[in-house]
Amino acid sequence: MGPDVTLQATRLDGSASALARWRARCMGVPTFRRLSEENIERRRERRRASHLRWGKALDCADRFLCDCLIADRTEAGARLKLARNVALPARFQFFDDASGAVYAARVVWRRGVEIGCRLSPAPGAARLARRMKSRYYAV
Repeated sequence: MGPDVTLQATRLDGSASALARWRARCMGVPTFRRLSEENIERRRERRRASHLRWGKALDCADRFLCDCLIADRTEAGARLKLARNVALPARFQFFDDASGAVYAARVVWRRGVEIGCRLSPAPGAARLARRMKSRYYAV
């Protein structure tokens, strides 16, 4: 290709139908889509996917709010999928069933039943962790 060659392409947005994409492909016109600014990675640590790890969201008075599926974890945070759509406070406690650790959590973002939260070790949480590991934690 020489320097005077101009490439032509059609810009299709995310809402373009499958038929529009198929027509463009049949005509041999390359298509592109601009990545949104939301897809920029802002984490300092790498995410670790976790499979079927559950936890519990508790309010600051140690009352059970709902079960949560841990979608992925970093050293400083987690992405949680709530078992039901509840109004979580901005700050809550999170109990990890697998490790038995209790964390102080702060909600960073929320999209429906999925939340991103920053986790830090909760001070003096040994008694609460023992209680949460028991059989009847919500009683």
